[in-house]
Amino acid sequence: MPRTGSTSPPHGRPRPTAARLAALLLSTALVVAGLTSPAEAGTGRAGGGGPIRVMVVGDSMTHGAEGDWTWRYRLWQWFRDEGVAVDFVGPYTGTQDAAVAAPPAPPALQDDPPAPASPPRTSGAYAAGAESFDSDHFAVWGRQAAQDKSRIREQVARYQPDYLLVGLGFNDLGWFVSGPEGTLDSMRTLVDEARAAKPDVKLALANVPQRTRMDGREDLPRNTDAYNGMLAAAIPSWSTPESPAALVDWRGNYACELDGCPDGYDGLHPNASGEYKIAQAFERTLHDSYGLGADVPAVPGTIPARPTPVPGNVVASPSLGGVTVTWDAVFGAYGYTVRSRLKGATTWNESRVGANRHDTGWTSDGQEYEYQVRTENGDQVHSDWSAVVGAVAHPRTARGPGDIVTHATATGVDVSWGEPTGDHTDTIDRYQIITLDKDVPGAWIGGTAVKGRSVHIDGLVPGHHYSVAVATWNAAGGGIPAGARPVVVGAGTPPVPTDLRVTSTDAVTVRLSWTGSSQAAGYRVWVRDVNSGAPSTADENVVESTTHGVTYLFPGVWNYEFCVTAVNGAAESGKSECVVAPRPEGS
Repeated sequence: MPRTGSTSPPHGRPRPTAARLAALLLSTALVVAGLTSPAEAGTGRAGGGGPIRVMVVGDSMTHGAEGDWTWRYRLWQWFRDEGVAVDFVGPYTGTQDAAVAAPPAPPALQDDPPAPASPPRTSGAYAAGAESFDSDHFAVWGRQAAQDKSRIREQVARYQPDYLLVGLGFNDLGWFVSGPEGTLDSMRTLVDEARAAKPDVKLALANVPQRTRMDGREDLPRNTDAYNGMLAAAIPSWSTPESPAALVDWRGNYACELDGCPDGYDGLHPNASGEYKIAQAFERTLHDSYGLGADVPAVPGTIPARPTPVPGNVVASPSLGGVTVTWDAVFGAYGYTVRSRLKGATTWNESRVGANRHDTGWTSDGQEYEYQVRTENGDQVHSDWSAVVGAVAHPRTARGPGDIVTHATATGVDVSWGEPTGDHTDTIDRYQIITLDKDVPGAWIGGTAVKGRSVHIDGLVPGHHYSVAVATWNAAGGGIPAGARPVVVGAGTPPVPTDLRVTSTDAVTVRLSWTGSSQAAGYRVWVRDVNSGAPSTADENVVESTTHGVTYLFPGVWNYEFCVTAVNGAAESGKSECVVAPRPEGS
């Protein structure tokens, strides 16, 4: 039972009063006299076999991040203050360690085998004020009941816990692993597998907290409530005299709702207050259902604030890929916000990073950027901004290729392109094909990478509109992507646009509108000078809406005729009816 943490004075509930210590001494005396069992007195294992062994099983909310106290620490304090001898057991001891700063990595090639799963990051430290404590556990960021149900037997067989404290299920529901019924089935399997390794293990099974609203996940609150109801109804039937099971009301004791999460720092994960609340929920079950401890104290009125200093030693430097900004890592930071702008601009662009480095790519030679950095410790907790630093970009990346052709397929897209030209093309190693589903708000950027100059990407959503681009990666990194025509997956050649209307907003500006089609990924606007006798022309600029403005039409808009075609990648409709712009009054 390794003890981890600092030796600083603890932050937590008040130590037991004199009356409480007297009660604990009396309980111990009764055990020694043989008048009660250690479990009944709340001092250790029944039968005098030493401290009770407790295994905590969970996901990120239980594992914690570097600098967290964790609810496991608050539970350990409760056992200590209640005089209950305990040995926390499990394969890990730390929180999740902080992310390590690194330069942008080349995208994996399409034909590469899947990367092996990384081992859990479990060497992170606890809050600076935490006492050295017995921190063994079996909790990992991202873990699901669907995963741990096949792992728990080995862990229980190895560590032989007397009590199994389980906080799983959110990731099953939140990441589309299973619905309420499937998550309940995973939890039941986990219970059965634990009992297969230790038939008399006692179980404290937590329900799942709500989180703040997530766009596109209106199902999650309903599924969470449904699962919690099913779990509460099922646990009594799972309980046996040899291996009792009891519900832990994490959901009811944790202040986190759709419209606000006072107990979470990011709408879900516990802050210092939430850690106390989760521990208290488990303490209540251990006390009420298993007779451990004399009482369950209230959460302290004063909660320690998380240190959130301004990052120091912020430096911006030219790099092969553009500009790199670094700073001294802040212990316990959940992340950082970097804001940047071209020198002379009045607005900043902000981005979040997990480690103490930010790289600005897709730059042009001679561009000067300015930066500021701040520490982020949750949605409402952040430092002030650092002082402004700057650097001039001198990238040695290669620009994206030309002659990109896209063809929508039934479930994907075919993309081909020409040989890149220009500076720094001699060290090109691969091409990154970038796709973005425009019909899914907040969609992740997708795609792949190849060595050649063509690719087929499958597994896209039929009927959805996708943007497509191609970037080169050379010895310096990824270059500025070249855009391609968008596609509608599963659609063929779109129909001709109709109802083209041209409105002259002034003597040199028009506004076009037309009726399009869901089969069109975009539109091209064709322009002809009616006095020149030349045919109409259109560039490769694809308009994704059914309106478009054109200006600088000298000597006047009435000299120009407009048509529109619809495109789906390389597939293109015929031209719409062509319309000459009307001469505005007074022109």
